[in-house]
Amino acid sequence: MILRKLQPFAWAALFLLCSGLAWADAPVAISESTSATVTQLSLMDYANDFGQKAINWIAYGTSNPTWGDKSLLSVVSLALNAIALAMMAWLAVIGGATYVFQTANKGVPGGQVISSFWAPIRVSTATILLIPLASGYSTLQYGVITVAEKGNAHGSYVMNQGLDYLYDFGAYRAPGIPDGRSIVFSLIESEVCRQYINSYTKRETITPVFIGPMRQNDTTLVSKVSYRYNETSESPTRNDPRLDYCGAVAFSIEHDEVDKRYEHFTTDADKLTASYGGPPYIAQGQMALIKKMQPLAERIAAKILSDESALRQLQAYGQSHQSTYERAVSEVNAQIGGAAGMAQSAIGTYNADSQKIIAQVVNRLNDEKNANNDGSDGWFAQTKAIGWLGLGTIFWQVNISQSEINKLAATFEASLTPPNLDQEWLSDGRLVEVSMRIRGLKKQFAGLDKTQQIKTDQSFNQPDSIPSLSAIADAGAEGDGWVDNLKSKVYEFFAGSVRYAMYKNGSDDLIINMQYFGSAMSTLAETAWWVKTFSLNLARSWTESIGKSLSDTANSVSWIPGVGWMAKAIGTAGEGTAKGVSWIIKDISGMINYLIVAMIIAGFTLGIVLPTIPLTQWLMGVISWMLFFVECLLVSPMWMAAHGTAEKEGWGSEHTRQGYMLMIGLYLNPILRVAGFFAIFLVLRPLGWLVSWFFDYVQGVVVSGFGGLFIFLGGVIISSIFAYSAMMRVFGLPSELFERGLRWINGGQEVTGDAQGEKEARTNIATFGQKGESAPMHVRPGLNQMPNASPKPGGNSLS
Repeated sequence: MILRKLQPFAWAALFLLCSGLAWADAPVAISESTSATVTQLSLMDYANDFGQKAINWIAYGTSNPTWGDKSLLSVVSLALNAIALAMMAWLAVIGGATYVFQTANKGVPGGQVISSFWAPIRVSTATILLIPLASGYSTLQYGVITVAEKGNAHGSYVMNQGLDYLYDFGAYRAPGIPDGRSIVFSLIESEVCRQYINSYTKRETITPVFIGPMRQNDTTLVSKVSYRYNETSESPTRNDPRLDYCGAVAFSIEHDEVDKRYEHFTTDADKLTASYGGPPYIAQGQMALIKKMQPLAERIAAKILSDESALRQLQAYGQSHQSTYERAVSEVNAQIGGAAGMAQSAIGTYNADSQKIIAQVVNRLNDEKNANNDGSDGWFAQTKAIGWLGLGTIFWQVNISQSEINKLAATFEASLTPPNLDQEWLSDGRLVEVSMRIRGLKKQFAGLDKTQQIKTDQSFNQPDSIPSLSAIADAGAEGDGWVDNLKSKVYEFFAGSVRYAMYKNGSDDLIINMQYFGSAMSTLAETAWWVKTFSLNLARSWTESIGKSLSDTANSVSWIPGVGWMAKAIGTAGEGTAKGVSWIIKDISGMINYLIVAMIIAGFTLGIVLPTIPLTQWLMGVISWMLFFVECLLVSPMWMAAHGTAEKEGWGSEHTRQGYMLMIGLYLNPILRVAGFFAIFLVLRPLGWLVSWFFDYVQGVVVSGFGGLFIFLGGVIISSIFAYSAMMRVFGLPSELFERGLRWINGGQEVTGDAQGEKEARTNIATFGQKGESAPMHVRPGLNQMPNASPKPGGNSLS
């Protein structure tokens, strides 16, 4: 028994010991920004947003409450608090009787069931917290309201941090932006070349010249820094200037110039689109980025050439500076190590700023567009004003913005020119030695870089951004038979068309491309419906008219002896053939109807239902939070009354632990939901690859057996269903993170029941889809026939 009681203290001591050892082994200095954030959060009591208004409406019946005012729930709470006090009184009496009984039987003060020390403190404290105040709420319930306000405020704080990043950088780094490693090391090489030559010649022989943004070939804007050789009047190359002697770095972005003949057709709205209005601003940002990176590379190069000044002093003044030079040489390796750390920081600066240039331009243009259209703020300011409850409304806007960012980033190119030295400097042994230090810098940087690049060939020697698993796609092909090849080609046509539509914007815009594909499929199905209706019905009318004409002609000449019976036979055969063709066309029309209905359902699901699911589930989560707040507010008096139970030792009991978990859940609800929502954007990136590979797998299955129109379209539709199901799973991440997080904290037991509510929401969406799918199948007697509207005898319904 003693060991069992000491076990928690032993675990705590072990935890503190391990923490102390870890702290001693790797001391961590808390940054000022982190300390400021913690202080800000501790002082943040509530937020002036819609979440706070919702709390006020529920608790006080108004958005601007005054202390002591009564509301509907406060009046109800007065009765609940009174009931809780009475309930706790009975529990205290039972607990006291149990205490006396246990003491009398065991002879030990407190017995083995209750604690004589904690029970009175527990009951008295709970009584104080349950006494109703002027409004009817107890101190405990005001505490519940405070917890909800804190959670709401901190949830909005987390949202603001995420929105700031989304606005400045986008959801992720666009794939087309050049990596910072090559850019920074190219600038360092140019700077080392410049500083060495200038040190040797004792003048500004090489200078960085910034050019641009300038238009090139009417399709590209270029910003460049060129390390030029300043030719003297006596130089033999003065008429052939060495422009990029120590190298150059150029950034470019595509921007088609408007033809002067059609310039008057360009409106101000066109200039606010990301594709047309963005590149000029991005080019200016590229020039500013080059000017920012050049001084950073200059300081790194100075580290690499840290002994250069001492060498020049030694050459100028002789032995008196020998010791200074030797000391500088001995410190070169340490200086290169410091330069590696500076290079890592410079690469991080480039990566952040290059990403920021494009994202900010896209979002600012969107803001200007909103201001021009209706004079309102952009999505960024509006969402911050609403608070975390409105976070789900930005899902589509963020994806649209990220799509525009990706398209612009795809035209962002970097051109790196290495130093073009001639014989004047190539024969300099000292310069060769200095160049070797740059290789040493790269090696030391590789030791510091913790995010190594993936070494595998991600493209599988294929040009597409998402590789096709051709081996899996051809799994069902049996040799080189023309049947297998034909089936494979037919499915490749269908699947390739779908894949082209779904990945039109690249592998990083799956949700947008799915919506694009769904709307295209619905439009195609509707067009096919009208084409089928007119063409097949017209063909049926023609064949029936031809058959009737043949029959009428035969009847008109049937009276002629000898010829009549032949004409009658021909007319009958022609009429029968026409009716047969008409029935064939009718059956074909019915088969096509099913295909069109399937396409309409799939298109509607992907084009309309799928993009609205994130907001649907988010708002269901918000409703769940509001209901959870009401539950905590009204049930908390009963939970506090349970502290009067006489079980175990300490402040609480096994009947009260769940209540503390409810308070934790009320606080963490907004915070974890917001964090999970932001994670959705990142999880969707690799999901695009998985969907593409599913298409390849289905292709391997399709080519394994007999093929037909239903089989080929069915393969495409089942792949779309997989994409839909996968994204449904991802969209549930905010609720899942909150619910499972609390479950882990609570030892695997469900706390809020929120998972059941989310499951019901998903079930309702699925049920809606099933109803829509089955509705066209129940139209009777046919999709192209008028229903029978004759009344039933004795009834009012139509059959």
